Amino acid sequence: MIVSFLRRGTLFALLWLIASEGNPAAWPLAVAGIAGATVASLWLLPAKVLPPISPAGLARFLIWFIRQSLAGGVQVALLAVQPRLALRPALIELPLTVPPGLPRLLFTAALSLMPGTLGVRLQGDTLLVHVLDRQQPLQAEELAERVAGVFGGAR
Repeated sequence: MIVSFLRRGTLFALLWLIASEGNPAAWPLAVAGIAGATVASLWLLPAKVLPPISPAGLARFLIWFIRQSLAGGVQVALLAVQPRLALRPALIELPLTVPPGLPRLLFTAALSLMPGTLGVRLQGDTLLVHVLDRQQPLQAEELAERVAGVFGGAR
């Protein structure tokens, strides 16, 4: 419990530092906000509920996700400004291999945040995904591998 409190408190402190742009005048309010956010997070999502997260796997996932988002964003922007759009939108049923719970939530959210895709409906072990171009690779398998790496490699 203490380790979870310290980890989450550190995470909220880093987020506060980023949000306040390192302004030292914001720290008196930050202490109360960080403590409150940490206690609330432990109450809403107890430490026992969370699967173990690999810091190295999380870092690899974030780097990959940012690269894919930037490349996909450029591709979607180019499609939007072309005189003749080469869009071929479709709804694709994607069978999920990611385990339920936080890993599946991360997978679904990350897939929806990637340019050109949007998770429409999650039903059982199938995710209905809207894509801008059905002929572009969805990269769902690679995303599933990256998400598995965040949670220690188990899929």
